[in-house]
Amino acid sequence: MEWDVIIVGSGASGLTAAVRAAHAQLKVLVLEKADYFGGTTAISGGGIWIPNNPQAVAAGIVDPPEKVRQYVLEVIGRTVREELIDAYLASGPAMIRWLAENTRVEFLLTPETSDWYPEIPGASRFGRLLSPREYDGKELKEIFAQLRPAREEFNAPGGFMIDLFDLPYLAGMPSLKSLSHLGKLGIRFAFDKLRGYARGTRLTMGNALAARLLRSALDAGVTLRRQVAVDGLMMDGGRIAGVSTVVAGRTEKMWARRGVVLASGGFSANEKLRKDYMPYPDQHVSLLPDENTGDGINAALAAGASLDGNNFFNGVWAVVSKRIREDGYLARYAHLIDMSKPGCIAVNDKGERFGNEASVNFVDAMHATGSVPAHIIGDARCVKKYGMGMVFPGAGNLQKLVKAGYVVEAPTLHALAARIGINPEGLERTVAMMNRYASSGTDADFHKGERQIDREIGDPKHAPNPCLGPVEKAPFYAIKIYPGDGSTTVGLRIDAGCRVLDGSGDPLPGLYAAGLDANSIWRGKSPAHGCNVGPAMVLGFITGSRLAEAAAPDRSTVGRHSAMPAAVP
Repeated sequence: MEWDVIIVGSGASGLTAAVRAAHAQLKVLVLEKADYFGGTTAISGGGIWIPNNPQAVAAGIVDPPEKVRQYVLEVIGRTVREELIDAYLASGPAMIRWLAENTRVEFLLTPETSDWYPEIPGASRFGRLLSPREYDGKELKEIFAQLRPAREEFNAPGGFMIDLFDLPYLAGMPSLKSLSHLGKLGIRFAFDKLRGYARGTRLTMGNALAARLLRSALDAGVTLRRQVAVDGLMMDGGRIAGVSTVVAGRTEKMWARRGVVLASGGFSANEKLRKDYMPYPDQHVSLLPDENTGDGINAALAAGASLDGNNFFNGVWAVVSKRIREDGYLARYAHLIDMSKPGCIAVNDKGERFGNEASVNFVDAMHATGSVPAHIIGDARCVKKYGMGMVFPGAGNLQKLVKAGYVVEAPTLHALAARIGINPEGLERTVAMMNRYASSGTDADFHKGERQIDREIGDPKHAPNPCLGPVEKAPFYAIKIYPGDGSTTVGLRIDAGCRVLDGSGDPLPGLYAAGLDANSIWRGKSPAHGCNVGPAMVLGFITGSRLAEAAAPDRSTVGRHSAMPAAVP
């Protein structure tokens, strides 16, 4: 069967490209390897970093483009590919406007969130980060069951989704305002369950974004197919003209008149590539779907494409803890908020701290010091007030997780250290020092809570430092933590039009890459939150726009085809 465009992958990049191309009356097919649509986006936070977005402009925020550009260039440094940054900064606002006018996709300004390098001129504290507006899953009708569910251990406990905009209400419990807001959400969730839904229909964060894009793709006439693995690219007269797939054990060839777009989600689940590109590969815990095995990248390399390496980091790192549930599922928790809270510290096997627990780059400290794995430690007050890892604020599920072995509990610090296999005296010295820092408000060792970006995820009501608190109230708790990845960054070399380039820097006609199949435009050094899904969508939009605007190829040439086998993973 022939299509105008074939897209491999159904995350934000693939679906954005699909929607944009389909609105130009192109016949578009999206292939998804997994049982679910939505890719990595569906289990992400869903935020996108788009300076000078229409929402910020409407709010009166002035953000000179040259200031933004200089900030990004200074963050990345000499390895930056300026043409990619310029394309991103120019296309991002245009994408937001186009989506608002043509699709179900909607974004809101995110509450104050600093860029990651506030010391560099041009950094901002507000206006560049957007979050998806929540969405009603019932709008997807029968496709709702085919949308990848959010991770219960991240933002969907029991299938009840939490939004970024709910956090102030959670922090304000048990005020009447908070009880009213959360009570309404609870009632809606209860009715969803009574109607027979496997999970709540109120979708938030990345799950809402994936759902909005999925609905928009269906509205635009995009054909969506699940459980289809791409194992090679088809050539016709020197151009990429289609894909070879495996469907239910059978090989099937599909042809594309205008182009093939690779957006299959990178290689986080590819054992060989993980060993090639990740530190401590046997200890790293990926947050990405198991289907992200580098299929798009491998197929392109076999067709003559090249990688765009020399990144600062080969993944977007995250501190992760894990446990195997009773049903055999490997639950993984990204420690994005809890480690910044007062009373939470991270220690190595000597019982010593080795970095600023509130830093967005804490995994760098784990790698640099060899603290793999490590432990986070909290006392009874900290764990009950803020939660820790998979432990909810209020600690209602604490004893269940202690029984499961995910949390270790002990009556003294010395006993806790013995139970988790670290130096007891070292832990006691570390806690004594940390308690003094909590009293003074200054972390003389690692400066936790000194930067604005640290304080934003601390406790604003806690003084003198919103990120420093004593560890003194028994019992004491520990959770083992690992370095993990929220995405890979190594990918195919592309030009500013998202065309895949060969080893000589020339485009491979008919082949495009976006999302994690393309190399990180930041060279692995993100300038802010929202710099994973943001580039995924913008590169997808650029790709879809280019396909929509390109002249149609001579269809008479389609027919003399040859298969390019995928590289061995």
